[in-house]
Amino acid sequence: MNRLLRACCLGFFLIVSVGCGASAPEEDAVLISLTDSIIVPEYEALAAESNNLRKSLEDLCAAPSDAALIEARQAWRKARAPWMRAEAAWFGPVMDRRSVSLMDWSPIDAERIETMLTDRPATTEDEVRNVLSSTQRGFGAIEYLLFDEDALQQLSGSRTARCDYLTALGLVVESEATAINHDWSVAREHGPAYKDFFTGRSDSSLLTRQAVAELVRTQVFLIRTIVDMRLASALGLREGGPDPTAIPGGAGDNTLDDLRNEILGMRSMYIGSDGEDGLGISDLVLVLSEDTDERMRNEFEASLSAIDAVGMPLKSALDREPERVRLVYDRLVDLQRTLSVEVVSLLGVSIGFSDTDGDSLR
Repeated sequence: MNRLLRACCLGFFLIVSVGCGASAPEEDAVLISLTDSIIVPEYEALAAESNNLRKSLEDLCAAPSDAALIEARQAWRKARAPWMRAEAAWFGPVMDRRSVSLMDWSPIDAERIETMLTDRPATTEDEVRNVLSSTQRGFGAIEYLLFDEDALQQLSGSRTARCDYLTALGLVVESEATAINHDWSVAREHGPAYKDFFTGRSDSSLLTRQAVAELVRTQVFLIRTIVDMRLASALGLREGGPDPTAIPGGAGDNTLDDLRNEILGMRSMYIGSDGEDGLGISDLVLVLSEDTDERMRNEFEASLSAIDAVGMPLKSALDREPERVRLVYDRLVDLQRTLSVEVVSLLGVSIGFSDTDGDSLR
């Protein structure tokens, strides 16, 4: 079905739903399509890549070598990519489990990590999960150990404290990624799989309008974090001058890829999966305003083009070519404005605290 015909059908159902006071069936279809074709596969990829990361860390510590270190660093980047794309779906299990505090708190506390490594002869998975602070866990702590200039030397030797800690970090990231994926996909003893709860496919389900609102609000909160809290602060557009530390990330210099994956995740939520049957937020917007839909699509492409044009880690670009980072900021401001004002208004979404993650970490 082409987009124009699909829009006409959607418009008919929206008119009917308003007249009857019921949810539009196409909203259910959008939620199901996004969940089954994008959100769940992204969390499946996260679980699989986190498993590979854990194995690569264990291999590195079992037999430290340049090749093993390169492999572990690549595994870290590969696991981080679906996690950042999935940020556009950081609701439900991620918030219920407080997964961000276990997997990707920022910034890490390097001084506290070094003190812990000096004072503690060994670190177990249980200690990482239940004893250490959020600033000593997750992708950031793994990055700190893996991308140190002397990483290979530091990790060499039999069962060093650093290796115990590194492998325990990998186990926690893997187990948490696996648990998130499980909660999305598998029915639990006390309730349905979250994918069925979120899309209305179980007896106990979130109301469709609440689910759509949750989906849209998550995009609004994410772009607000990127633009207002990170880039504006890094560029010195707030009081206090430029602050490069506002951009999360360490020696792995993955900041540009992180940003690109965050925007790719948002674009997937808006456009949907490839193919004629892939639905997204766009399909709800299109019937209400073709201009807004076209603007959103163009602004996603302009933002990604600006990101690609940076050509170096964001923190390096802030120092060497800040005008490129400012262009990224400007393009993302355009996207933020259209999403937060036009899309939110058209879909009747109120922006406030989330309906489904009352103690959200974001």
